[in-house]
Amino acid sequence: MNNELFICSATKGKKEDTLLWQTKDHSLEVFFKEGNKDSLQQVYNKAIDFAIKENLDHIVLCHDDIILENFDYEKLKTHFETYDVLGVAGASQIKIQEPALWHLMGGGFQGGNLHGAVAHLNKGKKSMTAFGPYPHQALIMDGVFLAISRKAFKKIRFAEDCPAGFHFYDLAYTLDASLAGLKCGVIDAYITHASPGLREYTDDWKAGQAWFFERYADYADKIVRV
Repeated sequence: MNNELFICSATKGKKEDTLLWQTKDHSLEVFFKEGNKDSLQQVYNKAIDFAIKENLDHIVLCHDDIILENFDYEKLKTHFETYDVLGVAGASQIKIQEPALWHLMGGGFQGGNLHGAVAHLNKGKKSMTAFGPYPHQALIMDGVFLAISRKAFKKIRFAEDCPAGFHFYDLAYTLDASLAGLKCGVIDAYITHASPGLREYTDDWKAGQAWFFERYADYADKIVRV
């Protein structure tokens, strides 16, 4: 295992069935939590515990349905000279309101507060969603890909009291990091995501949104920016 970097992903099935495993560079070590029934908050906090125990410098936490296109750890390390938490999509300013989706709270594509780009895979074809200019500091970031420095993961943990095990973990983590004075940054790490994103407001997602609003009640309906 790389003594500087730990990459972790959770999957409900076997790692061999995931897009991440099938497409990753053979030399790239990725730990998969297979047959996962835990929340991402629990899985990722265990990854943090492992990284602290092993005295690792950085962790990457990502979805299992992505392609890490031309993954370059050396390039990530140059971004860590500026930022404490790295992502591929996020917003530098938000208004905490319904619906609590990062890009909508950021004002949508016309607001000028969105940053990053992610390719999406549909029926074997890729298309790019460009959110806005990057590299750029962000207040909150999407959890499809997060790279976290030791400085950040020793200070900020994922909120396991969130009732939505696969939603809001990312927004809460990056917002907590930003509010704690750490720097989140959207960078030029190219990934392809096989999911189009949230398709419906499920009961699980709605419970997570209610939790999110309660957690950040002091900022409700206010503009929050980096």
